[in-house]
Amino acid sequence: MKARPITMIMQTIFQNNKGLTLVELMIVLVLSLMLMAAVYMTYQTQHRTSEAQHRVTAVQQDLRAVLNIMSRDIRQAGCDPTMHSTAGIIPNESGPTSLSFSMDLNEDGDSGDTNPEEQVAFTLSGTDIHRNGVILAQNVTTLGFVYYDENNAVITPTNAGGSSLTAAEAADVRDVEIRVRVQSDKRDPETNQFISRAMEKRIKLRNQGI
Repeated sequence: MKARPITMIMQTIFQNNKGLTLVELMIVLVLSLMLMAAVYMTYQTQHRTSEAQHRVTAVQQDLRAVLNIMSRDIRQAGCDPTMHSTAGIIPNESGPTSLSFSMDLNEDGDSGDTNPEEQVAFTLSGTDIHRNGVILAQNVTTLGFVYYDENNAVITPTNAGGSSLTAAEAADVRDVEIRVRVQSDKRDPETNQFISRAMEKRIKLRNQGI
C-alpha cells in the first residue's frame, strides 16, 4: 500500500466531518512543530547577523568620530599668530603612546596658560582615550602616534628610553599619524569574540615650521 501524499491527507482531514483521528492529529502537530522550528531558526540567524552588523557599525562610527576630533585639534598644534609664544608639540610629554601640544588661539602671546583649548593632551588610560583628562572614546585597545619630519622621514623618540620626544625632535615634527584600534562593548554572538576595527590617519601640522 502506497503512502498518501501530505496534500491528500490534508484534504481528507478538511473534508471529514467526523473530526480528526489521533494519527491525523499527530501528523498536523508534527508538521506545525517543524514549521515553527524553521521559522524560529531563521529568525535567530537573522537576529545574530543583525546584531553583529550593528556592533561593526558602532565600532566604525566610534573610530571615525574620535579620529575626526583628534585630527581637528592636532592640525592647530603650534598655532601662534603673535609669533611670541612657544606653541607646538610639547617635548617630554609626546611619544609613541601619547601626544601633547599647545596653541595660542586667543592671541595673547602665551601658550603656556591653563586654557584647555590651548593646552591639549591625548592619552590612553586603561581602555579610554582621554583629552585633557576627559574621556573621548571607550573600548580602545591601541592608541599610537608616529611622527614625521619635513623630509617624510619617521622621527623616532629617543628621550627617556624612547618614550618621548626631545625638544629638537618635537621641533622637527611636521606630520603626525594616529593609529587607533577599538573593539565592541559586547562579544559577537556567533563567534563569542569581540569585534575589533583599526584605523590610521595622517595629519599635517599647518603651523609647525613656519
